[in-house]
Amino acid sequence: MAITLKRLCRNAESSYNMILAAGRNGMDSVVRWVHMVEDSGVPGLLHGGELIFTTGIGLSGSDLLLPFVRELKQHDAAGLVINIGPYIDSIPPKVLVYCEEQDFPLFTLPWEIHIIDITYEFCRRIIDNEEQEMSLVNALRSLIFGGERRSEYIEVLEQQGFDENSDYTLIAIEFGGGKKAAAAKSNTRLWKILRRSKRHTAAFFQGDCAITVRQNTTDEELKRMLAELNDIGDPDFRVGISDKREGLESLSECYKQCVSALSASKIMDRRVLFYDNIGIYKLIYGVEDRNVLKDYADKTLGALIKYDSSNDSDYVPTLKVYLESSGSVLQTAEKLGVHRNTVNYKLKGVREILGVTLDEEDRMNLLMAFHVLEVLNLK
Repeated sequence: MAITLKRLCRNAESSYNMILAAGRNGMDSVVRWVHMVEDSGVPGLLHGGELIFTTGIGLSGSDLLLPFVRELKQHDAAGLVINIGPYIDSIPPKVLVYCEEQDFPLFTLPWEIHIIDITYEFCRRIIDNEEQEMSLVNALRSLIFGGERRSEYIEVLEQQGFDENSDYTLIAIEFGGGKKAAAAKSNTRLWKILRRSKRHTAAFFQGDCAITVRQNTTDEELKRMLAELNDIGDPDFRVGISDKREGLESLSECYKQCVSALSASKIMDRRVLFYDNIGIYKLIYGVEDRNVLKDYADKTLGALIKYDSSNDSDYVPTLKVYLESSGSVLQTAEKLGVHRNTVNYKLKGVREILGVTLDEEDRMNLLMAFHVLEVLNLK
């Protein structure tokens, strides 16, 4: 998490005569740190999100400035501040055009301004902002996961604009584990997307999932956020979105909802899934004691699973297709590519092993057990 360039530079023009020359549309970029660069080979060492200052002493005049700016943009720098003076006396038009086209903020700073003064202030503000955000995230986590002193955490959130009279939506985004999750955590563009809103919002990682808390969000904002996430280029991400609930005390329930929707999205093979649309899985995820679910699945389907395992038979998958076909033997046979007599023979075995008649009530219980197993297998 970091401060946006717009917030960081809010008073820079009046205090330091630091003027934005091009790239205004990139001012929502987040800034992780401030860095002084005088060597054209240094940009390759950047991590992304740095606001770069330079006097141009190592660029041998303005001819190397455009390649230098391109390198900074390629390595996800947040912007560039050029100290106008003996090494670079003006910004070449082609550099201004490039920065404007690429939404890459480019500033000029008078030579008489000491860079150390402005970078010191910027670094201090970045640190202060991160401390404030950590306080915010800690308060959110405590409310979500049931920490003590809830009234104190609510007070912290209210001080930062999260009030009891607002509606809240929580969104869980999973990018996969390992390298993908690590890359997502350090992706400054992702943080920019998660936190962009006209209203108060916050974002943090919980395990390999990015969680964003959005206040009074609109359908239009959600659509924009999802479109921007899709543009990142990770084909494996999934999104779970909670219902909209009023008040800070609802954050815990919203978190459970968005995580449940995220989990259900894998079963239902949906990239984005709202909690309101997970159907029967609401009942399953509503059971917090996993042992209750395991006991239900075992008592309902356990004997058939054990029989298949011991006899190398396929009664379980046959039964699942039969239940998903609303009890139609013909549809089951077509889906499995077998004769309907084969299906009837296997269903006779299912009835004997499980001691059921496969009437409507039996089919409902068995299908629920399959759904329970799907959820348990994700754990």
